[in-house]
Amino acid sequence: MLTVRRFREADASTLWALSDLITIGAAADPTVPLPLPPARRPPALPDLTDIPARFLRAGGDFLVAELGGHLVGMGGIRPTAGSRAEVKRIRVHPATRRQGVGRALMTALERRAQGLGMREMHLDTADQPDAMEFYRSLGYEEVGRERQPGRSWTLVYFVKKIPGSR
Repeated sequence: MLTVRRFREADASTLWALSDLITIGAAADPTVPLPLPPARRPPALPDLTDIPARFLRAGGDFLVAELGGHLVGMGGIRPTAGSRAEVKRIRVHPATRRQGVGRALMTALERRAQGLGMREMHLDTADQPDAMEFYRSLGYEEVGRERQPGRSWTLVYFVKKIPGSR
């Protein structure tokens, strides 16, 4: 059974390992073992190094998805200008992709953002067809693209009004 819950400090090193799996597979890959050994050091992403400061104490939230006792997904929101919530660090374990984990996380994050008084969600992703189609399927609209200097990818920006907000 899939459970989405709030981040706990004890989750950090496993989430760091999950973050490193982002480059494995274009979509689902059931061969990647579910039990993730905790990472020995934090990633080079400052917001994942200190989730309480970068998300929770910043007025947002950070959620994890558990399946069979294993952490299989994560994502956070934090307030930006006005009543907007920035979505960050959405990750789903390759062995559980295309099984509703990402959708459950995004739905929970939207509810949480609404509860925090936010009216709009915004995010960016690399120009990965699977990720872009996923966000479109959730009602996010592409609002721009930006070529990253020195990178082989383009950043794609999406926005969505939070359901039930005015």
